[in-house]
Amino acid sequence: MQRASRLKRELSLLATEPPPGITCWQSQNKLDELRAQILGGADTPYEKGIFNLEIVVPERYPFEPPKIRFLTPIYHPNIDSAGRICLDVLKLPPK
Repeated sequence: MQRASRLKRELSLLATEPPPGITCWQSQNKLDELRAQILGGADTPYEKGIFNLEIVVPERYPFEPPKIRFLTPIYHPNIDSAGRICLDVLKLPPK
């Protein structure tokens, strides 16, 4: 129950006060499946790019981070060919 209420609160915050260049929404009325879109930053190689992402929120959220995958192909040293973010720091257990 804590997970659902927290997700609803966080989605509401993302809808009312989104970070610049980022939108996030529920996928097909499932609270744990989200979609996001990131606009490429100005004066970067990603400028004018629109990047779609898939976000799956695990049952143990917020104690386990969401799984995020780029649906739009992107060339980046920390994104693998399947669109997964591959940073070792994300695999560390919380302190």
